[in-house]
Amino acid sequence: MGKQADRAARESRLASGWTVEGEDHQAPLSGNENAVDGAIADPQSNDAARPQQFSAAMLVVLGILGGIYLLYSMVWLSWAKAYTDAKHLEWAASMGSLGDVLQTVLFFLAAFAPVLWFVTALVSHGRGRTRRLLLWLVLGVLLLVPLPMFSGGN
Repeated sequence: MGKQADRAARESRLASGWTVEGEDHQAPLSGNENAVDGAIADPQSNDAARPQQFSAAMLVVLGILGGIYLLYSMVWLSWAKAYTDAKHLEWAASMGSLGDVLQTVLFFLAAFAPVLWFVTALVSHGRGRTRRLLLWLVLGVLLLVPLPMFSGGN
């Protein structure tokens, strides 16, 4: 307990106006550290190290596009189920049981293409390139339209 009494407050190198309570360390503090041995850094002081965030309008647009992609996946899943139920016996007779299973698996995997496109676009284009991200997401909305919905599944 006696050791705590002789600890003096000293000026921090993390941000002006903040003090560090504790032992004096010989190692200099870098600007990237937020807390070292009781030091508390101001989270607003290091703006360059913080990742860029989407604007509120961009978040709304991402929500709308994400909903469209989710709707596309649901339509593709319902179409895959209906089509495999209707054509199951026909495929088994013409392609054999292995061909029937592979055809069914491909139909159901195709239903996840819209979700995969959305996630891949978000991960690959990051937060700094919003125009490119929007371009790829709108392109995906156009390319992944569930066409069987318009043709009646025939």
